[in-house]
Amino acid sequence: MSQIVKDTPPGLNDWSPLSPVEAGRLLRDFPGVWCIAGGWAIDLCVGGRPRDHADVDIQIGRTALPLLHRRLPGWLLYAADGDLTLWEEASPLPDGAHDIWCRRPGQPWAFQFMVVDLDDREWVFRRDDRIRGPIDTMTERVDGLPILAPEIQLLYKSKRPNRPKDERDFRHVLPRLTAGKREWLAASLVQLYGDHPWMSLLGHANPDPNVMTREPLP
Repeated sequence: MSQIVKDTPPGLNDWSPLSPVEAGRLLRDFPGVWCIAGGWAIDLCVGGRPRDHADVDIQIGRTALPLLHRRLPGWLLYAADGDLTLWEEASPLPDGAHDIWCRRPGQPWAFQFMVVDLDDREWVFRRDDRIRGPIDTMTERVDGLPILAPEIQLLYKSKRPNRPKDERDFRHVLPRLTAGKREWLAASLVQLYGDHPWMSLLGHANPDPNVMTREPLP
């Protein structure tokens, strides 16, 4: 078991985030399922000049959690469940925690893991387990980096559609979404909310609700 110095964590807004490329190098040989998520997944998908990002999110499969401490020696990992609690090696992640904040001792926060549940060969959307799909459709690759598929990332962002950065990300990547991806996202939004501000721009007034359980189309 690795031994690392514990210290007082920084404030919640005290970040010096890794770049997606740096995060990719850190996890290059990691055997579990992971991908760049959040706003960075959208900007990497679209390319060009990114917006400002206060942090970097990495989605990781829950089944890979027991590997994290050994693969990240010298890092402090904190379970986020209302409060931030140091997550010790060999201890299970608390049931209510779905995020893990990471930093080196004496340093600001560097990146955040977002935990996704995997069921056999499928990823499962935590807010509604009827929304799911094959694990190999959860990610795309951009310049060698795995990123969360944009239609899935938008589904996570749909909880707060009027937040400026989420509205921007939706409009930014929308032209890149194929008809199949738009249909999947529209059907999933109907499942979650019944109606949603993004529906009109997706162009699906009456999407097929069964699409949400199918494979997100390329």
